[in-house]
Amino acid sequence: MTERDVYLDFAATSWPKPTPVLTAIQAWYQDVGVSASRGDSMRSQEVAAGVQDTRRRLARMCAMPPHRIAFTSGATDALNLALRGLLRPGDRVVTTATEHSSVVRPLTELRDPLGLDVRIIPCDASGSLDPADFERALAERPTRLVALSHASNVTGAVQDAAEIGRLARNHGALLLLDASQTAGARPIAVGADLVVASAHKALLGPPGLGFLAAAMDVDPAPTRFGGTGSSTALDRHPRDWPTAFEAGTPNTPAILGLGAALAWSESGEREALDETAARVVRELRGALEQLGSVRVVACPAGSPLPIVSFTHDALDAAEVGVLLDEAGIICRTGFHCAPWIHDAIGTASGGTVRLSAGPWVAEDAPQRVVEALAP
Repeated sequence: MTERDVYLDFAATSWPKPTPVLTAIQAWYQDVGVSASRGDSMRSQEVAAGVQDTRRRLARMCAMPPHRIAFTSGATDALNLALRGLLRPGDRVVTTATEHSSVVRPLTELRDPLGLDVRIIPCDASGSLDPADFERALAERPTRLVALSHASNVTGAVQDAAEIGRLARNHGALLLLDASQTAGARPIAVGADLVVASAHKALLGPPGLGFLAAAMDVDPAPTRFGGTGSSTALDRHPRDWPTAFEAGTPNTPAILGLGAALAWSESGEREALDETAARVVRELRGALEQLGSVRVVACPAGSPLPIVSFTHDALDAAEVGVLLDEAGIICRTGFHCAPWIHDAIGTASGGTVRLSAGPWVAEDAPQRVVEALAP
């Protein structure tokens, strides 16, 4: 990228990262090089303290005990661990039309072998869900799990996860919350039984890392086994949290980088930047709505994430993406790994062009986008 490029693909991966994140990662590669629980050296113990600090910061965010935070290779890995570790033959799962492929595809793979009953709650034209639909679905028959994306990565609609979780508890179901879009951008301590997120989105951390958090009385069965750095004389995998879910060498530099990102966000420097991103996207939506050649997906009610999706009357999404790329605007086009939502928002034929902003977004982004799309 050049200094004149406009980065509008924050919903996929946050960029740029705060300077402390880069510093923490580089320090591990240059000066540290060891992982926690892999040896007894002072260096390994210092790394363990850094890893535990990251775990504690995530625990505060989720309102769960630190030892119930397990690091994974990403949200996809964490969701697979949760779904495969919890679901049993004949279980019923209530999920939604807004889900990412990280939920859709594991459920699809498990549905026939386990004989799952999967109930899909519809969304409206803005990607928003009605809690009343969950009440009706949960009353139909006993349900094991509600799998909910906290926010749509296509429209930015933020769901009422606290209310949906309350309804799930009233009907004896667990709530699995995919907070990949909201962790770092919205409060995620909403009473979910399990919380999953990736590090590289609004948490502002590196890629290749995520986490699975679970309440004290919720215990998915481990589905991956191997080295853990502890209990090394045993031939059976440990069953204690978080070790049971952290098989293999950890992505230590990413964990330390995430810790630095969390500390930076907690310092208060981020709030004004997020407000700017929200304002820029509101202006961008307004500018796009003035163009006669585009159709903007309906704006969700409340306080959506800084995302706007649209289609073009004469060009498909990929062609619009090429136009924007030539103008130095980085965005995302297509279905955004959310296969079920597009029928509801009227974009099933080719997906959307998605523009999403985060900290340090260029304030002239609306003008640049309109200029690139103007006839």
